[in-house]
Amino acid sequence: MNMRGTVTLTILAALTVSPTLGPADDGMFPSLFGWSVVPGEKVYTSSNLWDFIDGAAEVFLSYGFVDLNLADYRDTAGAEVRVELYRQRSASDAFGIYSAERNPEYTFVNVGTQGYVEDGVLNFLCGIYYVKITSHRPGAEGRDAMMQIARKLDEHLNQVKAWPAVLALFPREGALTNAESYIAENFLGYRCLHSAFVSQYVGKAPFQMFIIERETEEQAREMVDLYLSALNQGPPSKADGPLIVADPHNGILRLLPQGRYLCGVVNCQDEETAIRSLTELQRRIREIGR
Repeated sequence: MNMRGTVTLTILAALTVSPTLGPADDGMFPSLFGWSVVPGEKVYTSSNLWDFIDGAAEVFLSYGFVDLNLADYRDTAGAEVRVELYRQRSASDAFGIYSAERNPEYTFVNVGTQGYVEDGVLNFLCGIYYVKITSHRPGAEGRDAMMQIARKLDEHLNQVKAWPAVLALFPREGALTNAESYIAENFLGYRCLHSAFVSQYVGKAPFQMFIIERETEEQAREMVDLYLSALNQGPPSKADGPLIVADPHNGILRLLPQGRYLCGVVNCQDEETAIRSLTELQRRIREIGR
């Protein structure tokens, strides 16, 4: 074989085995007995997502959006169910966009890692995918149809059903159920604070706790320095306890660098609760966050 043929085969082989970030083909959507599947003609990427969801595109892009594939499922009675399959860069990013759209008061269903259903809508988290399903069929009949398709998609995508590991570090006392989130960019309004997992708490007054995981302890400390610099405050003291910061936009913050983690309590009005929560978080990180 000549050199040109060898190069051509090498390129074709590379394209064959590297489909992860490319447009999905019809195989992205599984067949389902009693339903026909019509994949969308266009695959949306970061360059044209605005054409499909103009108002929300920027939010998806901030969470590492890769591509969006569409399909319509139609049964013999003419009912149609639309599937939007959003692929994100990582499972944390997919959780971030899913958590940005869920509400603790929704009705949750057991599909993927978690899903929620409303009239005509079923959305669920599935590994690196955020799946949105809609139907115009009313009531239980429409819900059953969406669930049937959701379970088939969940099986077909074959993703690990797990929450981001960092969420297990948050103290459970006072935590609101299904209110955790992931803020990929501009946490608390600061560019230097990013990749933050957040949990909501109730007590004498509502407050937040957050965890930012970095690769090294030095990176966590550097993030503190950058944040204080943005507030025009000096470097933190070398004390082992939490650093108390008066943030003009977010109230009182108690920051606690803990190894490669930067932890904190945001705007907790009760000092005893704040200290108890941070102490418990510190203990959990030492035990299971290594």
